[in-house]
Amino acid sequence: MSIRMEKINSQIKKIITEIVQRELDDPHCTFISITSVSTTKDLREAKVYFSTLKDNEIEHAEKSLNKMSGFIRKMLGKKVRLRILPALTFLPDTSIKYSVEINRKIEEVIGLEENNRSNQE
Repeated sequence: MSIRMEKINSQIKKIITEIVQRELDDPHCTFISITSVSTTKDLREAKVYFSTLKDNEIEHAEKSLNKMSGFIRKMLGKKVRLRILPALTFLPDTSIKYSVEINRKIEEVIGLEENNRSNQE
């Protein structure tokens, strides 16, 4: 990814984070973190990845954010200077959940190895 695209994604992420925290009045959109933004090269679409504190709120938050994507895009347009303003699609960020699962499996394997060593002694 080019440095220009990284800067654009970073700026969009920062502004959307501010909009979600300050402008949205939706109970499903509390405690949401925008984790990353991935914009297409032509700047027509942007995937906005988010996470929530509670796993059971992810589905509601995704629906609410995508429902309000037009409003968020409009607010973004007022704060960022881009010739083309990307359409926003909000997606849950599963990387955090995935890394927790991988760590749990690693700890499980390490625990099994330690049990085998202690049984051999």
